[in-house]
Amino acid sequence: MGDELSAGVSELSDDFEQRFLVVDSDAFVHLSRGRARAAVLAPYIKGQRMVLSFATVAEVRRGAYRLGYNDDSWRRLEADIAAAVVVAPTNALSHEWARLTNEARGMGHSLGQGSQAHDAWVAATGRYHGLPILTDDSDFEGFPGLVLLPPRT
Repeated sequence: MGDELSAGVSELSDDFEQRFLVVDSDAFVHLSRGRARAAVLAPYIKGQRMVLSFATVAEVRRGAYRLGYNDDSWRRLEADIAAAVVVAPTNALSHEWARLTNEARGMGHSLGQGSQAHDAWVAATGRYHGLPILTDDSDFEGFPGLVLLPPRT
């Protein structure tokens, strides 16, 4: 797996914000499998390096187990994950997740619901590192401090 960030925030480069964007589970699956939405999402990653939350990696692997991936499918999935930077849960990131989910709960936003814990980790990763989030998921919409791609109207 990508490990530029797996050891934590201390390894971020000065131009981190200029070269990286967080990709959520749905967008990752569309891009890695060439699904219908890939054509819409692909322009946003051109010249960028994908950043995946550890929660995204877990979620897409769970989906692969559920779908009964064969050896070739597993190899492709793991290669796609390895091409990204995977952000591990650090102490600072766990505080951001706790703040974010508490704020969301107080606002009545879906990111505060337990069923959205994976998305909350993605949102916390983007907000903590000041990175945009590539997603088609409406659960991120309307939450302060998140920059979503494609832009919402």
